[in-house]
Amino acid sequence: MEEENRLRIVLKQLIQNNEYLAENYRKWARVAATGGLDAVSKDIDEAGQLIQIATQKLRVALGSIES
Repeated sequence: MEEENRLRIVLKQLIQNNEYLAENYRKWARVAATGGLDAVSKDIDEAGQLIQIATQKLRVALGSIES
């Protein structure tokens, strides 16, 4: 049970970290786009989308523990 509680805490932290990272990726994608680096912006944006997918998977995992 203690490991489950630790895992719950870790998953919540990972979700928070990913949300921060995704926002940071969006910011830098905008910076790249503003600088005329459209391909770079697209790549950064796609990386941010992958983080969002990972975050959703982590939320599902957390939900499985909490149910």
